[in-house]
Amino acid sequence: MKYLVVLALFAAVIAYAYWRLRPYIRGARRVFATLREVRRMQEAARPSHAPEKSKPAAAANERLVRCAACGTWTPASHAVRLGAGTTYCSHACLERAADSPRRARKSAS
Repeated sequence: MKYLVVLALFAAVIAYAYWRLRPYIRGARRVFATLREVRRMQEAARPSHAPEKSKPAAAANERLVRCAACGTWTPASHAVRLGAGTTYCSHACLERAADSPRRARKSAS
């Protein structure tokens, strides 16, 4: 009989605590539901041809190449290759380089 009274008191304390914390629990559930919805919308908006980030270690060790037009360093997998070793950081940079007149390169010697 003593254990039944202790169990009933314990249940009453838990019920009272839940009743008092219910608004906060409801607010937390709304926040998590909103975060879940935002994440779902971001995944739906991601283009299907975008590279997955499943191998972050491989991306960190990827070789960088320098753009021939602007000098920006870009990962080799994202670079636009043209001809024998000429690389550009983007198609827009490639088009700008094609539109600009050729400048003679000065040598250091």
